[in-house]
Amino acid sequence: MRLPAPRGPMSSALIAELRRPPLPRPALLVSGGTRDAWADDDLQLSLWVCYELRTRGFDDVAAGWEDHPALAQFHAALEQRWESALRTLTGTTTPAALTDEGRAELRRHHAFWQPRREMRSVLRDIQGDAYGTRSERTRSVLFTVTLRDVAPSTGVDEMPAPTLALVNALSLFGLHQRLVGALVGFLTAVDTIGGDPFAQLLPVQWPPEDVRLGFTVCHELHARLTRHVHASLRAGRPLAEGALVALTGPRC
Repeated sequence: MRLPAPRGPMSSALIAELRRPPLPRPALLVSGGTRDAWADDDLQLSLWVCYELRTRGFDDVAAGWEDHPALAQFHAALEQRWESALRTLTGTTTPAALTDEGRAELRRHHAFWQPRREMRSVLRDIQGDAYGTRSERTRSVLFTVTLRDVAPSTGVDEMPAPTLALVNALSLFGLHQRLVGALVGFLTAVDTIGGDPFAQLLPVQWPPEDVRLGFTVCHELHARLTRHVHASLRAGRPLAEGALVALTGPRC
């Protein structure tokens, strides 16, 4: 997989730097942005690139970047801005009512960000060995397996900020031990979108406010994604090939 096309000054600087050998002090600065964090293409793409570099990597990144302290500092600043924004979400957005065409488009976005592995089994594994007594089932190992089960991200250039926001929230919660409760809440929401999620919420030993944070974030961001899809279709933006196949079936 190769680095995506940039979407603003932060991602432009990041991607340009990653393509050449790192300098002691690369030009990586976090800007405040003018849009809400979940809709900020520049922020979301920059975060996504940083997470992907840690998990799967890119073919065209120069050697020496993965553990570079300046990149780690840049990524931490992005995460701080993103986490602060997530903690302000209230879960009050109503999902858009989508047509068949809209639901087909939404499935294309789901294929990009949702792990295909059944979430209840992941949650039971995390809960059953919360303290990491068996190395093959520790939270970090299980989350890495879950990330690997996400569809290859070759279509990132087609994915808008609201879709990347769901990926980045999952990565933020999954890669920090202090946010394991939020990860549980998020994965529970993934498994129950479209139903009555709290009816199936597994009993957990983490603080309920952390679990609720992850749960709320997933449902709120997903609702905003449905609204984005609805607005895009109403504006007459063409569907990508993947959405047309999902709607009409493969062409012979």
